[in-house]
Amino acid sequence: MRGVLAAAFALALLGPQPPLRGEPSAPSHLVSIDVIPADARGRILDDLAPGEFELREEGALQTLEGVRFIRVALGPPSGAPVMIRTAADERQAAAGDDTRLVAIFLDEYHVSAGASTDRAREALTRFVDRDISSRDLVVIVKPLDSLLAIRATRDREAMHRSIDTFQGRKGDYEPRNVYERDYMAGTPARIEAARNQVALSALNALAIHLGSLTDRRKTLVVVTEGIGRSERRRGQEYLATLDTIRRSASRATVAVYTVDPRETSADDPGADGLRALADETEGRAIAGDLDSGLRLAAADSTAYYLLTYRSARPDDGKFHEVQVRVKRAGANVRARNGYWAPSPDDVMRAALLAKINEPKPVVPLEPPPHVSTMIRPWFGEARGADGRTRVTFVWEPAGRVPGDRVRQQSPSRLVLTARTSEGAVLFDGAVSPTGPAAIDEPDTTPARAVFDTPPGRLRLRMSIQDATAKVLDQDVRDLAVRDLGGEVAIGTPEVLRARNAREFRTLETEAAVPVVSREFSRTERLLIRFRAYGPGGERPSISAKLLGRMGTPMRELSVIPASTPGGDNAIDLPLAGLATGEYIVEMTAKSAAAQATDRLRFRVTP
Repeated sequence: MRGVLAAAFALALLGPQPPLRGEPSAPSHLVSIDVIPADARGRILDDLAPGEFELREEGALQTLEGVRFIRVALGPPSGAPVMIRTAADERQAAAGDDTRLVAIFLDEYHVSAGASTDRAREALTRFVDRDISSRDLVVIVKPLDSLLAIRATRDREAMHRSIDTFQGRKGDYEPRNVYERDYMAGTPARIEAARNQVALSALNALAIHLGSLTDRRKTLVVVTEGIGRSERRRGQEYLATLDTIRRSASRATVAVYTVDPRETSADDPGADGLRALADETEGRAIAGDLDSGLRLAAADSTAYYLLTYRSARPDDGKFHEVQVRVKRAGANVRARNGYWAPSPDDVMRAALLAKINEPKPVVPLEPPPHVSTMIRPWFGEARGADGRTRVTFVWEPAGRVPGDRVRQQSPSRLVLTARTSEGAVLFDGAVSPTGPAAIDEPDTTPARAVFDTPPGRLRLRMSIQDATAKVLDQDVRDLAVRDLGGEVAIGTPEVLRARNAREFRTLETEAAVPVVSREFSRTERLLIRFRAYGPGGERPSISAKLLGRMGTPMRELSVIPASTPGGDNAIDLPLAGLATGEYIVEMTAKSAAAQATDRLRFRVTP
């Protein structure tokens, strides 16, 4: 059993929810008034034109922006009803005009045991069976139910269970649970004050919840013999009162119907306050003939008009009177007598809640970082468009470790997903392995992935698969992408390898794919491509050297310059004249004011 006042405090901190009819940031706000017009015989007038309504706010004629007639169909739904399991399910089910929303508060603290309880149970059971259709949504709450778990339902058996277990406890102060024993103890007067606060907080929470589901008319049935005022102590100003409920119900288009289950109603301040609440929200105070009163409550929410207009009144938190008239002879009109404007605090609260609840990018959860031993990836960087960096990705299967006896399948494809730190997808697709003289051919899985990204952190996820698309391993890592927007910059050098003259000729096309390996045979020939950028799109001065393993210069290398600024510079490097060992190619780009250098390490084998 939860702490009732603690839940009431949590709801009260939110205060009345943003008015369904308000637009706090605008100089005017939209107001909705539900209207029930009938002829002299009490039949609803369902053929009224917008021009037949006249609405005045504090005597000033208003221009109606909308006149909407709502008639709820009471037959079975055309399709299977939505199962209510979550708040999203509840909102979806409440969205249609063929659904009525009804809340019933069974005030066990303020209903006498015995005859009053029996009359209430019997009347409510008939109400559910007779007047609640399979389309309607109903929520039934008792004082010790959790206000943080309010959920409407279409489950008729659940409704009956709640009604059948209703037991009036007025004047019975024996604690029934740990919460009542620990937090609602003391003299009868103190217990009664706590019970009053629990009931008022529950009613306010129900009004707010109903208002959050739809802008149509809602019904709140309050079964009670009367709720007194709670003690007002310092620090408890946030707790709900009758005035709070009045405002919440008005802003949420909730009509309150009080049900006094006593055979003979008595005059007392608690009952008088609730009867006034029913009158001000265009509900009814039901006593004596409970069945007739509940039948009228159901009928009121079955057919009515919803009038909307834009009020120029300030957001002053005050009540503004509204008068509605129908220009048809003999017509009788039942309508709310006004609305509560949002206060400056309400406006600020609504803005904060809107900011908190505004949609945010959904960043899928990623597995923890993991570097797979099954592949060797390579990432190249060059300047992209609009200050972005162009990333090129290729991969090769990793070679077996000498002495490793574990048999494992060789990867034949990989699915790469690249996201920004905010979760935006930059690339998501399959990539084939690269190798000597690899070419991207049309209508085949490409051997490289190319995409542009703002400089910064990337999250990369690689699903490593065999020929049957079975996942063998995952590689998850972060990549820091450089900003190549400086005055002088060199993109990542890429290496293409060829084993003969015919293969080398294919490397000169743009479709040729770089390799990952940095270990080559002396019989091979390398084509090293890199891009260099100068200030203002100018061509920088390009040079290259071959260095030994320790960085000792060996000789200058000839560089074939790019045909266009920012294009590929190339170095043709046969390996036949090099001894076995490690080497470095150093590339330098210079301008009048700056220079950039990059190095490429590789190994030559016999």
